[in-house]
Amino acid sequence: MRLLLPLFISVFILISSGNAFAQVIITEINYNSDSTTNSGNWVELYNKSSSMVDISDWKIKNALNVIYNIPAGTQLNGLSYIVVVQDLVKFNSIHSGVTNKTGPSSVDFGNSGDNVQLLNASSAFVISVNYSDSALWPRGADGFGRTLELEDYNGNQNDGGNWFDGCMFGSPGVAYSPCNPDLVFSELNYNSNPAMDAGDWIEIHNTTSAAINIGGYSLSDSKDSNTYLIPNVTIPAGGYRVLCNDVTKFLTRHPGITNVNGAFTFGFKGKGEAARLYGADGKLKFAFLYDNKLPWPVEADSLGFTLELLDIHGKMDEASNWFKGCLEGSPGVAFDPGCLDGIEETNSTINFSIQQTLVSTTLNINYISNENKSAEIMVVDLLGRVVIQTKAETGMNQLNISNLANGIYLIRLKSGNISVAKKFIKQ
Repeated sequence: MRLLLPLFISVFILISSGNAFAQVIITEINYNSDSTTNSGNWVELYNKSSSMVDISDWKIKNALNVIYNIPAGTQLNGLSYIVVVQDLVKFNSIHSGVTNKTGPSSVDFGNSGDNVQLLNASSAFVISVNYSDSALWPRGADGFGRTLELEDYNGNQNDGGNWFDGCMFGSPGVAYSPCNPDLVFSELNYNSNPAMDAGDWIEIHNTTSAAINIGGYSLSDSKDSNTYLIPNVTIPAGGYRVLCNDVTKFLTRHPGITNVNGAFTFGFKGKGEAARLYGADGKLKFAFLYDNKLPWPVEADSLGFTLELLDIHGKMDEASNWFKGCLEGSPGVAFDPGCLDGIEETNSTINFSIQQTLVSTTLNINYISNENKSAEIMVVDLLGRVVIQTKAETGMNQLNISNLANGIYLIRLKSGNISVAKKFIKQ
């Protein structure tokens, strides 16, 4: 992987940001693979139109003016994808099932940023993406196993906020769909309140219906040399395992938890960083990056709470997929909205009350906002999954819960960077 020289910063500014009328656009970029799961550099193209486009002799070009000519006879059907691959051997080692590809292209993309251009057969500009590994651009694509995925196909391709880092290793050749990992990090305690110091710990959740032995797996933070080798333990189907860096501190605060291992010699930074899980074969299995600044839940930074995962199928590096959990967390078990009893969240800016119908098919939610702003409603089940997500306006809102199974749920209203929550029971 080459590093892009500062020389090209000025080039980024001068190149057009893209053709709003382009039929063929750039929808995914892999520019800095994790070293253990290296698929080489590649770029995904998509034909937005319903008509076939002949892309014979079209060109992929980087900021160093390295060019790849797409082979003659290459046609991109309407609403279809094709992947332009730098190294076919590396790509096939990770994505052997992808057949709608072309290469090898030999076009490298810079680890710190680049200008990926698409030109037609006459070398006329079609569209380009000026990505970066900083500012608003998703960090998980920069060496942590994920890729840049375009959010809005009709939006600005040079706006970092219009890109996200999707599933592990990307989704080359197809549209993005919700991820389906077998193991996830489901909770993180990274900077305990001094009065409730359990050390740093992280929870692994087996999302599948079969037990998974994680013996020989390893845990790391952002630094490759910080590694903890997991002993021979098995996580049951749907179960959890906690890894902690100080067993004594952890058990002092959580004496009833037995599905715990440790200790490891590093900690998770208060300013935010990565957590990574590697398989027994040494290859990256899962990673996520967190932060201690808004819109991430700031209560997890020394205020006694933890980061809890909302949706195991969601975008792992997005703050909206994490919430402040129970006071001192819920290590080793699923999140229980009942932990909010006695510490129900309220806020002077927004608040709400719930009126439940007798037959439990509708919730009447009276939402109050001093700033008269709309809010987002998220209903979360005991596994931390978002089962309903919609909007609320100030005043009375009706929420249809007829499709929910009976049980305990957390309902959270979020407006801007402020959120409040209550629990309710469907019966």
